[in-house]
Amino acid sequence: MRRFGPDVAVGTGGYTTVPVLLAQRTLGKPIVIHEQNAVAGRANLFLARFARRVCVTFPSSVKSFPRDKTVVTGLPIRKKFFQLPTKAEARAALGMHTDCFTILVVGGSLGARRLNDLMFEVWPKINDGATQVLHQVGASNMDQAERIKALGLAEYGGNYRVEPFVDMPVAMAAADLLVGRSGASTLAEATAAGLPCILIPYPHAAADEQTANARYLAEHGAAIVFRESELTPQELAAAIIELRSSPDRLRDMSEASRALGTPNAAREVAEIVAELAQRV
Repeated sequence: MRRFGPDVAVGTGGYTTVPVLLAQRTLGKPIVIHEQNAVAGRANLFLARFARRVCVTFPSSVKSFPRDKTVVTGLPIRKKFFQLPTKAEARAALGMHTDCFTILVVGGSLGARRLNDLMFEVWPKINDGATQVLHQVGASNMDQAERIKALGLAEYGGNYRVEPFVDMPVAMAAADLLVGRSGASTLAEATAAGLPCILIPYPHAAADEQTANARYLAEHGAAIVFRESELTPQELAAAIIELRSSPDRLRDMSEASRALGTPNAAREVAEIVAELAQRV
């Protein structure tokens, strides 16, 4: 840290940030932390006492930090999520039907095996010939995709697309509905795209932060939330069918989702960092 000489050090949570930010403190230089989730993590709770500014994604996180130095910025995400193509353009770019109800399934960048299993069982129940699915299963979970063949699909193509990764801005632009986990990044991207969501929070997180993240969207009318331990394929299929057949409700959820987007988050965090750097 002495050799590099940072004017400001920024931490986004996780145990690896603690020694770096404590080193910055011993040098007498400013610290900024950003809490991504609705429930604050232990590293950020510890580091908040040393930070000059605390940035948070969710308003509910403010109560966990010193109010006089905490600001709700939202979560910085790529600019591409605020410059999306039209649905028709995105579907054409992905090689998908332009006139089908389109569901994006994503369990985070690594995928989610339980969510994958659920959707593979749901598909025969919602396959009406006018619905298509783009499913990011995660590179390590492509073995699960073999199950699709057993469910009556000769290939992975057609109306059920399985990919290890997808171009997420384009995929979200193409979708009418997102089914997925509720990590902070996924929700920030979904709200930027104005996507209605069915959220199934990861149940094994230490502080159950994904449930709190999902609840925030649900309270604002942008999402339906299910507990993984209680969710059956029949219930998930019923929820998808209900939303698919309720365009007014989908539109309202989409508007609620877009209202929660924070297009200026990256700029706000950068301005906070730059202001502190100028004082050094």
